Amino acid sequence: KRKGNMRRFIKSVSALCIIMVIAAPWTSLADILVVEVANIQSPGELHIAIYDDAKAFQGDKGEKGGPAEGIIDGVIQEVSGEAVWFRFELPEGRYAIGVFHDANRNNRLDTGLFGIPKEQFGFSNNAMGRFGPPSFEAASFVVSGSAAQSITLSD
Repeated sequence: KRKGNMRRFIKSVSALCIIMVIAAPWTSLADILVVEVANIQSPGELHIAIYDDAKAFQGDKGEKGGPAEGIIDGVIQEVSGEAVWFRFELPEGRYAIGVFHDANRNNRLDTGLFGIPKEQFGFSNNAMGRFGPPSFEAASFVVSGSAAQSITLSD
């Protein structure tokens, strides 16, 4: 009986080792990006979009929150503190981040005269454009292994 238990144990350990070897390549596909968003001035929803496409990044004016083509990851989360941190698992590559703080929770970045934002916003590398979002090149960064971005929202 003891021999039978030992065989079952060895088979179980062997099966577990095979599963770990097969799964190992898949676990290394995701690199880690940590994003801090600071200078949150009031409670509301924070919309974070991570882009892997320059055209999508530069064409998004925050008219609508949520998933869209060219956004590889992101989050919409209720916030009430001055700063928050998020962790994303992404494939190695070049990305840019756009953030807006939806204070009135209407799922879009409110703008006033001439399209000037009424709500807080920010971009990776704290890049700013002259009349609209910055270029993808100015806001982009590489994720390889691990990366971090600290984004300070506009006043």
